[in-house]
Amino acid sequence: MWSLAVAGLLGLLILVSALAVVFLKNPVYSALAFLANLCLTAILYLAVLSAPFLAIVQVIVYMGAILVFILFVIMLVNLKKEDITERFFSPRLLFALVVVVVFLAQMLLVNVPESVQLANYVHAKDIAQIIFTKYALLFELVSVLIFAAAVGAVALAKKRM
Repeated sequence: MWSLAVAGLLGLLILVSALAVVFLKNPVYSALAFLANLCLTAILYLAVLSAPFLAIVQVIVYMGAILVFILFVIMLVNLKKEDITERFFSPRLLFALVVVVVFLAQMLLVNVPESVQLANYVHAKDIAQIIFTKYALLFELVSVLIFAAAVGAVALAKKRM
């Protein structure tokens, strides 16, 4: 019973932080709200779903890579105060509200039977074994690509200084 309450509380906090990402005017504050959203999602994976591997991947991939990439973009774009729109109501906001209402209606109308069985648990060791044997070359190519992107970001930042 407590896991349902924790899931509800975490879901509410995730929703609030997601709305903060969208509605905050300062991009850096929006990135910090995104960080909070990712942290809360990792906690949800760990506490409610008992999926420590998903929580660790959430922290490493999204908080470690994607958020750093977003902060690089914010620093490189160098937005000025007048570049950020001041309008509150827009057609995109109306569309987003309609999508949220439709999604919530679907969630309330869908009945999931109690007898749904989860798939067999996959250990992180099995995933690592596959990545570092069968897909080792692809793994190394992705690491070279990420390194090249970091070098390119540093080169672009140095040109602007």
